[in-house]
Amino acid sequence: MARSCGIRIGPRRFELVVLDGSPKRHKITAYYAGEFTAEESVAYAAGDVSLVAEVLKDAAASHRVPKENVSVVIPSDHAAYRRLTLPFADRSKIDQVIKFEVENELPQFDIDDVIVDYHVMSENDQGAELLVSALPKDCVSRAIQAMEKAGLEPLEAELESSAMVNSALAADICHIDNAQLLVHVGEHSTCVAVVAGAEIREMRVIHIGAMSHLSGELAAVTNAAEADAEDEEAGDDDAGEAAAAVPDELDPIELSRRIDQAIKRIRREIGRTISAARTAQPIEAIYASGMELPGLIGSSVLDVPVYVLDCFEEDSGQPAEGAGQLVAAYGGAFRQLGGGVMSPSLRREELTYSGAWERLEFPLAFAALMLTTFLGMVNIVNIRKIDALNYTGLLSYLRNVNAFIVGTDTSTARPILNPVPKDLLDRSKVYGKGVKLGGDVPEPLAELKTIEQMLDRKVLDLKREVGDIQEIPLPPSAFAAMTCVLNVLNGNDDWRPSLRQLGADYVKKNRDYPEHTKIKLSATFFADSVPEASNDITAFDAALRAQPWCLEVEQATQTPTEGDTGLNFKGKVILVDPSKLFTSRAN
Repeated sequence: MARSCGIRIGPRRFELVVLDGSPKRHKITAYYAGEFTAEESVAYAAGDVSLVAEVLKDAAASHRVPKENVSVVIPSDHAAYRRLTLPFADRSKIDQVIKFEVENELPQFDIDDVIVDYHVMSENDQGAELLVSALPKDCVSRAIQAMEKAGLEPLEAELESSAMVNSALAADICHIDNAQLLVHVGEHSTCVAVVAGAEIREMRVIHIGAMSHLSGELAAVTNAAEADAEDEEAGDDDAGEAAAAVPDELDPIELSRRIDQAIKRIRREIGRTISAARTAQPIEAIYASGMELPGLIGSSVLDVPVYVLDCFEEDSGQPAEGAGQLVAAYGGAFRQLGGGVMSPSLRREELTYSGAWERLEFPLAFAALMLTTFLGMVNIVNIRKIDALNYTGLLSYLRNVNAFIVGTDTSTARPILNPVPKDLLDRSKVYGKGVKLGGDVPEPLAELKTIEQMLDRKVLDLKREVGDIQEIPLPPSAFAAMTCVLNVLNGNDDWRPSLRQLGADYVKKNRDYPEHTKIKLSATFFADSVPEASNDITAFDAALRAQPWCLEVEQATQTPTEGDTGLNFKGKVILVDPSKLFTSRAN
């Protein structure tokens, strides 16, 4: 059966739950709730995860935590929740635009420094309504680094709010005809979720928790550690004075006052959430989980009773007391088994490419193995076919041909060649009967290819000898050059030319131009007037110069025709490079 583990790592505490079974029927095989020391908490908050990792490693080893199916649950201390409506419901499009759409709603964050996740609350043809959560990247990376250093590889990370919701919905305490308020009390924050009609409707964070009254103690420990480090560097003997400034414990009266203030504020914020909740059904109960607050369970807020969020089935291995503190860790383990309504993914950006590769890794490896096996079989079959072709077919054919052309020692028939060239006689002897093939002797198939190449070279030499192949390049074609000029002359329907004389001469390569053809053209351009005919001739010259094969167009003397119905020109010189003509046609 499948095993999974959910580990919640808070600023001062951690909880883990190990499940065995399926989403519908599972059992708790191990659970544990521990607390970090003040030094470990301060180091973890500063980014040093080594101390916390050692604690997690010991707890994981003691409770046989599986390393292949682990989820880490992160506190909501620095999280923010927003509701967002988009005009489309396609998940791929939402993933592309979610950060840009919610950026204006999160002025306290730099959008490049946070991870944005979302849950689709409702969707239709007109769009989707999303519950968006944002959390700084360093909060996620710190928790993942602590897990990895402890020897655990978390497949996913989520906020304790979503883990609490999944646990509550799995416990069948949220029904379609009523609404509930879910509360998870953390060390320094309290997350609240409104569930109506068995669907999540709203989330928020109250920035005060069950251990907020110890924040002054943590600050004192931090200041003392910094002062101690500075004194050691300076060689000061008064380092003990800074450490002595750390209070061992708070005054009982002050401690009671702080706890009472924290409870009052949490109750006040819960009451505000109830008053502002936008649900069709009235909120019928408050279910609290996480750390216990004195006087909260069993009381009421705005006449709404407060109960413990008991998400565990009877005889499923849950603890007899203090089960509420395991709710978030249980929700993470439950989702790793495939359960849960919310499917958050705080490692979305990190695993975009690596996750895709992991999903493709096994299919690609299997496909590569099958392809290698197939190619190996094809290679074996082809080798056997070539061997059969060489030693049963081609070898006999090669020996018979050799006997027919150059003869053999055992043959009584006269060879067709007489006398036999020595090189052919030497080549034929290596394939004689009784000679073993191998070593430097080419196989019959390779020998046939060599013979084919020899015949091709001999045929080429004979063609050169009889003149079928001329290696001297031919001069440029005068006919092709004249055709180019006439095509331009006939290229405009508005012109009315009359060709009088056309000639072409070959010109060798000189200092100015490569070898080319010199065209001399005499023609008459008819028009309604002499200026119109002059414009046509000018356009004709421009069309010639625009051609890639035209080297130069020289002007010729123009004379009006009788009645001024056109212009004559005689001996217009046009230089044409036919090699450019073939290049332009190829392009």
